[in-house]
Amino acid sequence: MTTVLVILPPGAEEIEAVTIPDMLVRAGAQVTVAATSAELVVIGSRGIPLAAHTKLDQILDQVFDVVYLPGGGGAAKTHRDDARIQRLAAAQLASGRLLAVICAAPIALVPGKLCAGRRLTSYPGVRGQVEPFCAAWVDERVVIDGNLVTSQGPGTAVALGLALIRLTAGADVATQVASDMLV
Repeated sequence: MTTVLVILPPGAEEIEAVTIPDMLVRAGAQVTVAATSAELVVIGSRGIPLAAHTKLDQILDQVFDVVYLPGGGGAAKTHRDDARIQRLAAAQLASGRLLAVICAAPIALVPGKLCAGRRLTSYPGVRGQVEPFCAAWVDERVVIDGNLVTSQGPGTAVALGLALIRLTAGADVATQVASDMLV
């Protein structure tokens, strides 16, 4: 069973924080949502409360097949500035396991040079913050470069979810999840 860690800071984009975990659960993954704050409920970018299973500090020693960083301006800055998340992201990529990042969250790849030599995409509004540090910024809904998977924003969340399902569970499962969801 694929294990997935969703890192949930305050200010996370609600669609991104819920859609990808939902789709991965539908595909049979074991998803753990971990809040970066002291509270298990954080307020998303649109003011909607989002709940986590646990706190990030409680799972830092665990290994996950996929680590996912949802976007949203506030969340992206936390992903970029939080040393715990930087260490997890770097370890994930170094190990060959999947790191998925969406919307503004690719700015988190810059401090540790995690996007050096890689193709990626992001929310167009943060393109200027990531493009100088990667091999190429690509205007596509989802970009897969090795074990780094990036996506553009809330409207591409389903596409990212399906891409992650194809990578972790196979094309047949992705097709079934898409059919069940009427995608």
